[in-house]
Amino acid sequence: MGIKTFQSTLFSSLVNRVAGQGRSCDRRSLSYVLLGAATVAALGTAAQAQTVDSHISPEALAVAQTAAEPVGERYLFGQVPEPDQIGQGYVVLERTGNRVYGALYYPSSSFDCFEGQVQGTEIAMTVINSYDQADTYPYSLAMVGDSAVASSNASGELVPFGLDGFHAIGDLSENDHRMIEMCSGVVSSAQ
Repeated sequence: MGIKTFQSTLFSSLVNRVAGQGRSCDRRSLSYVLLGAATVAALGTAAQAQTVDSHISPEALAVAQTAAEPVGERYLFGQVPEPDQIGQGYVVLERTGNRVYGALYYPSSSFDCFEGQVQGTEIAMTVINSYDQADTYPYSLAMVGDSAVASSNASGELVPFGLDGFHAIGDLSENDHRMIEMCSGVVSSAQ
């Protein structure tokens, strides 16, 4: 028997008992009827909630859960417009809103991780020494205007901000991504 049929049968038997209450004034019967009516209402609400939930696909639920989480964008900046030039400094970072973290490095050398925030026209950060992670120091990089900056790669992709004294480089290498992942762990453990 379906929920709807069960509810109709139970409801009609309850109505008949209430309608017949005028003949016999047994107060216990009325309380049983009211308790039964409350139970039917609760069952109906639970059944409706279950049918609504069953129409939501797992994919839609996953999209709804991840929609609330902001996605970080990754950027590479260099003292020269070409990546991986020996003796030139690079900044690779991930930015989510005003929060940033990443690495300062020279190719074929060590790198230092940093975390920080965009504050006005600069990125104020704390640099974490790669050899002694307890050793940190403040540092800041000036940002260039609010307008987008053209990257130096062949795609001509626009980067939403620039760093003073650095060129935007559009293509991040596997090593750049690896450094960001490692720095994410270092920054998390430092907090």
